[in-house]
Amino acid sequence: RTSCRYLRQQWAPSALCSIGRLLDRTSKPAAKCPMHHLARSLVPPAARHLLPRTPKRVVIIGAGPTGLFCADRLRHHFEVTVVDAKEYFEFTPGILRALVDSTHLPRITFDYREVLERQLGVEFVLGKASSVGASLGNAGTGRVCIKPVDSMIGNPPGHINFNYCVVAVGVSNGIWKPRFPGQPPWPPWAARPMSSGGSGPSNSIGGGADTDVEERKLEARRNGLRALRERITTSRGVVVVGAGLVGVELAAEIKHFFPRVKVTLVDGAQNVLPQVADGARDYARTWLQQHGVKLRLGTPFRPESVGEGQVVLWCAGTASRASSLFEDASVLRPNGQIRVNRRMQVLRRVSSTEEVDSGSASGPVEHEPLAQGRILAVGDAAAVEGVPTAQMIFHGEEMAAVAVANIEAAEDIASPLAWGKDRREAEPGLPLLCCTSLGPMDGMFSTQSELVMTGTLAAMQKQLIEETKMGALRGELLSNLLWMPLH
Repeated sequence: RTSCRYLRQQWAPSALCSIGRLLDRTSKPAAKCPMHHLARSLVPPAARHLLPRTPKRVVIIGAGPTGLFCADRLRHHFEVTVVDAKEYFEFTPGILRALVDSTHLPRITFDYREVLERQLGVEFVLGKASSVGASLGNAGTGRVCIKPVDSMIGNPPGHINFNYCVVAVGVSNGIWKPRFPGQPPWPPWAARPMSSGGSGPSNSIGGGADTDVEERKLEARRNGLRALRERITTSRGVVVVGAGLVGVELAAEIKHFFPRVKVTLVDGAQNVLPQVADGARDYARTWLQQHGVKLRLGTPFRPESVGEGQVVLWCAGTASRASSLFEDASVLRPNGQIRVNRRMQVLRRVSSTEEVDSGSASGPVEHEPLAQGRILAVGDAAAVEGVPTAQMIFHGEEMAAVAVANIEAAEDIASPLAWGKDRREAEPGLPLLCCTSLGPMDGMFSTQSELVMTGTLAAMQKQLIEETKMGALRGELLSNLLWMPLH
């Protein structure tokens, strides 16, 4: 409701006022008289570095959808640096289509340096963040230590100082996202992409001790997907483990593009898609059965059940990417997610380690914001205290919007999509919106309690979401105007 009121009453006058300030050579610094985000978007990219902004720096670790959301919103008033361990962006919901359709990968990827530095005016650092914390002796700043990802790729600085830091490193799960050395490996029986010039296991079960995959370069990612696609088409069958959103969509994509390949979907749950409405579960299950997908539900996956020549695709479970990022392990939950409050500030335990170990601490464990609240975490890597969220882009971007609003409020900068400069908190009850494709011509759009749309319209909706999201992430004005009021 706030966004709608803003669009009706405030957007146009504020934009005109901001453009007027730009033309006025005596305009004040950004922190005192901030220029509207929309007005800045109208300025050509080559001239945006001339606009006034605060000298304070925000470092964003992780350049997935939530990290880029923060970078796009914060770049108008802050010096923004984005750190990521790979050279390219990949729209993860579209990677399943890219696995079976080689022409789809260019539609969901772009080079970070080309878009961030040349289009959006954001500094990009190719490297792996090894630690993040407050700087000693200076309560207002922190430091991110960065390691090179490869001796042949990039030359990152040893560390970057920041005034604010947003951790958006996401999680690892199967072929859903690129994997890098040092991350937890796939189960030894699961198929995995092969790097360019590398070699994979000779069959679907076993594999070698080396389970790391080089996918920091787009060409290596393309080669890995191509190698896995060839294994699928020449196999005696595919076993998809996990009947959640990823597993169901992957099974449908394989069956549509390669109808002769035998596909088996395995899960310990009694039905597919346990997180969505009953109508969506029934629709997906009917589609899979009608197209010849064999369902083995209610029984856990057993590696010994895989036949000779079959390929196993692992689509269950996730692994945290933040487990070694913080020196203070109290910021992590037992599952590896980062503990944050409703303002997205990372929380640390107040009680000392000695008190906890000795059992002398009484009552509930207290937490406080790490580094005075200047380190925040969003997306799949974070868990909000008291607010359940799902690992999906919509929830991640809502968390990112809260983080952006609080960073702006701390510097007395008004967000264009909210009233005033008040701090913002995450609210419980975020809707679970799932748009799942069942091949290019079928799909379904559902919430946790209702099946909203099915068939060709749902498939077209998902394609439209993908295209406009990619446009917004590239900084295209029309796509940004479409998505900006949502958060």
